[in-house]
Amino acid sequence: MTRAIAPSLVAVDWGTSHLRIWLLGDDGSVVAEHGSDEGMSTTPREGFHTVLEAHLAALAVPLDVPVMMCGMVGSRQGWAEARYLALPATLADIAGGAVRIPDLPRDIFIMPGLCKPDERYPDVMRGEETQLLGLHRISPVAGDRIACMPGTHSKWVHMKDGSVTDFVTFMTGDAFAALSSHSVLRHSMADAPVDSASPVFREAVRMSLDCPADILARLFSIRPASLLEDLDPVHAKERLSGFLIGEEIAGARARLSLPAEIDIIGGEALSALYEAALSEAGITCRIHDGKELAIAGLAGAANAMPDGAAAG
Repeated sequence: MTRAIAPSLVAVDWGTSHLRIWLLGDDGSVVAEHGSDEGMSTTPREGFHTVLEAHLAALAVPLDVPVMMCGMVGSRQGWAEARYLALPATLADIAGGAVRIPDLPRDIFIMPGLCKPDERYPDVMRGEETQLLGLHRISPVAGDRIACMPGTHSKWVHMKDGSVTDFVTFMTGDAFAALSSHSVLRHSMADAPVDSASPVFREAVRMSLDCPADILARLFSIRPASLLEDLDPVHAKERLSGFLIGEEIAGARARLSLPAEIDIIGGEALSALYEAALSEAGITCRIHDGKELAIAGLAGAANAMPDGAAAG
């Protein structure tokens, strides 16, 4: 006879534009999940509780099952501010630093973000710290490690023995979206995904790695290549992506000491692009699914709460 899996935790990643909810069983498995476009940017502060409970009602989640959340829901513009922890921060600090939403019948917590209060290079992250906690839970490594987290604002993180000691953010995804859709380069772009195996993409990566200083000139060169050399719109988009990702890797190499192997945390498509680009820099990668690590991190944070509320 199969034992029914009892729900023990609701894990929530509530970002700027999307809401993702996973109901975890007492064995740590995902029992059910929900998602929507009800991100922080479209949800008024007084509406967060109503939105969340509507999803929990659809999943038939009992009132005694706690909720652990991460992401922009904990920002100053979110439901309640979960303040940044300053570097260096241990992953235990992150797990134990969740803030409880007061005056609610259900136990609801929000994970803190991380900040680097540096006069020259200040930085912040919110949401990625939870994936780092999940990485350490699922795939611990003694000593130093570097994690690359591709996205709209890509993060490169230095960790040592369970602590986050440094990180740097690159606006690569933002730059790609702006340049491909809202600059003169938009006239040269195809509406097609970038192929990580494309020789055009890889050559563009190498050009940025070899000479990162002239990035603005190389970006503009995509337009005259279209006008004068009939550059294929698909290749134009691959060139733009390669230039920007190569530039990011060059910047990360300048700001952090990159080892021969790093961790990539993200979705399948972006991870493939970054793995291909990093191979041009002579770096191999361990690939990790961002969703899996977020769930593991939220469950780890729940385990660290004083009342022991946990999943897995």
